Amino acid sequence: MPAWRVVWRLIVVPYGADAGIGYMHPTETSALRPLYVRCRSIPSNSSTRNGTMVVHASTSPESSEEQSNGSSGQASQACRPCSQLKRKCERELPSCSLTCEYAPKRKRHGGSTPRSDEAGSTSSTASVASNVKPAGTSQFPDTFFLDPELFQSVTHSELEVAQNVNVSALQLSKADLRTFYEQYSRSTDTWCPIISHKRLAQDVQAAVPTEHPGILLLLLSMRLVSDIPRDDNMATAESTFYKMTRSNLKAMEEASPGSLRVFQSLVLVALYEIGHGIFPAAYLTVGRAARIGLLRGIHDRKNATQLFVKPQTWTYWEEERRTWWAVSILERYINLGPTGLPLATPEPEQGELLPAADADWHRGSIGTNQALYTTGFSPDLDIGPFARLCQASHVLGRVLNHRDCRKDTLSREHVLNEALQLNVTLTALDKHLAHPMDEQHPVEGIKTADVALCTSARMTLYHMYACNIPDVLSERRVEEAAMQTASIEGLKHIIATRAPLLARFVLRQGAELHKASPLVIHCLYDAASECQWFVREGGVIPEAKGTLRVLIEALTLMAKRWCVAGKYLALLNQDSNCQALDLPAFDSGAQNAT
Repeated sequence: MPAWRVVWRLIVVPYGADAGIGYMHPTETSALRPLYVRCRSIPSNSSTRNGTMVVHASTSPESSEEQSNGSSGQASQACRPCSQLKRKCERELPSCSLTCEYAPKRKRHGGSTPRSDEAGSTSSTASVASNVKPAGTSQFPDTFFLDPELFQSVTHSELEVAQNVNVSALQLSKADLRTFYEQYSRSTDTWCPIISHKRLAQDVQAAVPTEHPGILLLLLSMRLVSDIPRDDNMATAESTFYKMTRSNLKAMEEASPGSLRVFQSLVLVALYEIGHGIFPAAYLTVGRAARIGLLRGIHDRKNATQLFVKPQTWTYWEEERRTWWAVSILERYINLGPTGLPLATPEPEQGELLPAADADWHRGSIGTNQALYTTGFSPDLDIGPFARLCQASHVLGRVLNHRDCRKDTLSREHVLNEALQLNVTLTALDKHLAHPMDEQHPVEGIKTADVALCTSARMTLYHMYACNIPDVLSERRVEEAAMQTASIEGLKHIIATRAPLLARFVLRQGAELHKASPLVIHCLYDAASECQWFVREGGVIPEAKGTLRVLIEALTLMAKRWCVAGKYLALLNQDSNCQALDLPAFDSGAQNAT
């Protein structure tokens, strides 16, 4: 009887199971003959992994005899694929070397590989074995990068490992950690709520914080970003606490790059560095946070390979979403200054959701998430201040992409039409976000960061088109004149109305300076710099000098909380118009300005 080659497979059976697992084997007559493996103890050709025994299948003695051709080591006939292709067959056993067999098509993009009813499916067993790691190791699943089709998403705790956080010099107690949490809740959390109070409390109750590196690192980062600088120049790159937190963060990032607590700690450290003007560390930290978010697949749940399985709770999903939004906000903010730096965080996908209302989030209840992409900005939508900040950062990102795109690869008409559309969007967004400020009796607790980002986006766009000296080498277009007019009018509105209103709301925070967001500082500086230009022009905007004064007062107040404001003041003080305002002297050196 002619022999046919045997397809060798991995068989996964429970450790110590007294069972037989059958596989079907094609024969010459196209019938299906079972191959059996029976075990009452661990066979010699098996291995155990995490309580599961992996057994290599072999043919039964009967089938082996049928496939052998005496002692020649060759089959008596050519294999079927070679016969069909009409080529010379080597007739080697157990299989022809000219023939390849492939596993069934696997699901792309990292979802769980579909399981067939056949327990011994090659694709399913191979993918299971590919993710198994020896106990006690922290190795990242290499198949995520080597072959995403074989990769299976892991649980959120699977990649977390024990990594000591060196805080021995602080001699922390539980009371100290509670103080860190309370201080953060009263300050940064009021305008950047990315940490679930409910989940953090559950984690703290489930484990001693000083013995859980992820929780301890997060609490250290919360304390770092919440501290108000003192006269001893504590909040600088030379701060001992900052160096200790950053060192521990680096070690934890290398040990557990997929940890949500590490991800959140990176965001908080980046906030500290941005707020105190620690460059380029701030830019690099934001980039690292962006890479971890991309690694987790948060940017595209549908198409990106998902490192982790879907969260089992809405709270975890929302916490992850809020942290990713925070990274996107910080990156767009830090790119307001330098030009031509590509964004590491991509634009949100269609169908992306905004964070839930902050009131629901703080209560620990499940809230509703509004869509990012809508036909307009409705004041009736139930969204919180953080969601409005996300809206502003999204439009700011579009403006930055417009500013930094290669104009030589696009038609002038396309670029100008996009600029006009961005102006329409920004005007509508400004009206939507600033509505609480524009009311005759504004409510207490109004946030200013969203309006500041929107105003920064407007000034970035208007600076590109406000110049009234056209390129003499190119044809003057109607859209160009329209955009120039819109830019000049937009700048006048900002200097006369929006900037002074924003500065006054910042000054109202004097009694609660710990709640001030550093994301308003660049807007204050940019508007002040624009005022200086209009003052030099003389009489173009009568309110320019008064606006410049209130903007500098707001920056002076913010410098008591965030050192980067002092650096901006040092730049403004180089202009003679600021020196002529007879404002109280500000010692920029005390704030580590360069």
